[in-house]
Amino acid sequence: MAVDALELQLASALQRLHTLERRAETQSDNRTLLSRSLAELSTALEEVRVAQEQIIENRRRIEELQAELSAQAMKYWQLFDEMPEPYVVTRPDTVIVEVNRAGAELFNVSQRFLTGKVLSVFVCEDRGRFLDESGRIATERGSAEWRLKLRPRERAPLTVSATVRGDGSALRWVFRRLGSDGPLTSDS
Repeated sequence: MAVDALELQLASALQRLHTLERRAETQSDNRTLLSRSLAELSTALEEVRVAQEQIIENRRRIEELQAELSAQAMKYWQLFDEMPEPYVVTRPDTVIVEVNRAGAELFNVSQRFLTGKVLSVFVCEDRGRFLDESGRIATERGSAEWRLKLRPRERAPLTVSATVRGDGSALRWVFRRLGSDGPLTSDS
């Protein structure tokens, strides 16, 4: 039962109670009024009991759904985190939202410290173009394959192949290490 329906039932029960109270003040036959009042009270209490049972059942269903969602989120996170290739999810402006363990190893920064950092900080060449192209891919919901030169924290630069896909609100990056260094190029 919805909360609004319960409110309507309670308002109706209160209105009936006030009607009975007014009758009690004007009627001389208190037995009939008492009998009606008890019947109305019994009905109202039964409606409240049924509503309470429905609320308890709805709360139980919500708790089950929350547990199921938590289990699914944990499964997703385990799959994401255990991927062997570096995988990063960013906003269109390249602020990192999620990064897996392999991604943290690639950038030589702990996962918890990478979240909230800007991915473009690790790009060695033409950051302006990198940001422009990233924004375009996110907006157009496109994808691209790039060759990037990255500089992990406290390590020498390395060349990677980056596959990026945008969905309008996020970019998903998969990185693969390459042997030779080269400039940023776009194959989109």
